[in-house]
Amino acid sequence: MSEITVPVLVVGGGGCGLTTSILLSEHGIDHHLVERHTSTSHLPKAHYLNQRTMEVLRQVGIADSIYEVGTPPKNMGKTRWVTSLGGDGELDGRTLYTLESFGGGRLESEYAVDSPCPSSNYPQIRLEPLLREHAEKRAPDSIHFGRELVSFQQDGDGVQAVVLDRDTQETYTVHAQYMVAADGGKTVGPELGVTMEGPTGI
Repeated sequence: MSEITVPVLVVGGGGCGLTTSILLSEHGIDHHLVERHTSTSHLPKAHYLNQRTMEVLRQVGIADSIYEVGTPPKNMGKTRWVTSLGGDGELDGRTLYTLESFGGGRLESEYAVDSPCPSSNYPQIRLEPLLREHAEKRAPDSIHFGRELVSFQQDGDGVQAVVLDRDTQETYTVHAQYMVAADGGKTVGPELGVTMEGPTGI
């Protein structure tokens, strides 16, 4: 079994893992990112990028790319609860409640006081490929999709992790000072006894 040594092992190649990779690269820190899937997600997930998120993305030069394609606050200033999105029945299409939201409408000036970066609405299934592109550009040999964390153990020097290359079915060991669990609570958390609350798989 081959072995590699890096300062940081990042487990998970979604939004958090890829952003972690970008930030590590910005600080000149070598790392090894593994993601068990062969591509970024193709399933609907999160979509709202709050002001703090956009500040972080501005710091690494990505915010403008998102503002070019994302929905601005002025176009998402209200959240509305309705009985249905269609139909011509007696109870269809009724508005139950409307709420100012997401820093749009009357909230725009309030939100502008908090940050120079407005929020944006950009679906995660589109954001992840953009983040992957930026992560691979900064650290082309550090991003590894199709590789899965099999096991890990912590010792006095950090973490020893066994990773499976799902293409070749070969395993290798990663020695890292730190391991970042950016896997959505699916692998590392349960192993450490960290549990998620609420319904899953919805």
